[in-house]
Amino acid sequence: MADKDDKKPAEGEAGEEGAPKKKSPLIMILIIFAGALVLIGGSVGATLFLTGFFDPKPTPEEIEAAKAAEELAAATAVPDGPQLETKEIPADQRFEATYSPVERDFTLNVPNSRRFVQFRIAFKTFYGEQIVERVAKHQIAIEASIIQTMAFYGEEELTSIEGRTRVAAALRDAMNDVLIRNEDFGGIEEVMFTHFVFQ
Repeated sequence: MADKDDKKPAEGEAGEEGAPKKKSPLIMILIIFAGALVLIGGSVGATLFLTGFFDPKPTPEEIEAAKAAEELAAATAVPDGPQLETKEIPADQRFEATYSPVERDFTLNVPNSRRFVQFRIAFKTFYGEQIVERVAKHQIAIEASIIQTMAFYGEEELTSIEGRTRVAAALRDAMNDVLIRNEDFGGIEEVMFTHFVFQ
């Protein structure tokens, strides 16, 4: 019995089954500091990832191709709202009707038909010779837009007066679209058929 009493731990020491020793405050500070570093590093890494920092950088060729695509999109976009009025047209030439033919005879197949149509057109503008010059300047694009527009109209439209009126209005809009894309202003008031044969 006396031997058992001799093995009692000294005061202040923990026994084998007693409470563990307290951790020093320095270790707790280091753990908190390491946790804060992990949180900060994770948030910085996530921010860089989400902003595309780790994405592969484009090559100079890709940058040039992207710029060219943006310029092409800007050049071919049709502005919303009213047409822009250019200052190049003298005020004394406005509101005076000028008529001019499109210098081409068109012969086109009629969609969903064995028939074809031959026609010539002219246009009217209230903005003088400058619009006539612009139509001549962009003649190829205008001819292409006329051919493309005619592909939407079949025999019913082309064989009636009302249908041809709608076709003429569509041709006017197509020609104005070309001028707006290239000159920032349309200016064509009306398109007329000066020759029309449906066969």
